[in-house]
Amino acid sequence: MKNINKIVSLAFVAAITAFTFTSCEDEDKFRIPALGNGGFIKFVSLPEFDAGAEATSANFVATVEDPNQNAANFALTVIGDFTGAPADTLVFKSTTTFPFDVSFTGADMASLFEVPISTFEEGDSFEFLGTVTTTDGRVYDISRPGGEFPSDPEDPDYVPGTYNGGLTDGVLLDAPGLLSALNYEVTFDDAEE
Repeated sequence: MKNINKIVSLAFVAAITAFTFTSCEDEDKFRIPALGNGGFIKFVSLPEFDAGAEATSANFVATVEDPNQNAANFALTVIGDFTGAPADTLVFKSTTTFPFDVSFTGADMASLFEVPISTFEEGDSFEFLGTVTTTDGRVYDISRPGGEFPSDPEDPDYVPGTYNGGLTDGVLLDAPGLLSALNYEVTFDDAEE
């Protein structure tokens, strides 16, 4: 019985010693990356995305905010979907302060796209794409997935900085209640139809 107690005691001491030496390994090998809030802009309240069927009286009313309070800049670009619309994305608005008004009228869109307001018809739409630059320099561009930006400083499209340091998941962006203002579409349609 004495031998069994010695064997159990030695096994216990060996297990404690092994555990002690194992936990003393280099802690830098097992670092978890620092987590933080990414760039996210949301509507203050859910807007009506049907601006009205008649372009001359169409009106989109919305205000956005920075719930993470870390946006150094928020820029919106727009792609038009109407007869004769340019293929290029146009700069719509940008800001460094919040809350920020992203409202527009049919006349505003006609001026931006440099077309007569009569160009627009019921069903025409505008897709808005947001880019958020956080105070620490990370850029969250909804129109470009991570890794799509050139990393070569000689490339004419290169912009210094860290891009999409953490992509915002599409499921998260579409989740009810979040009111994401990073990608949305406004249509010249009657909301009541």
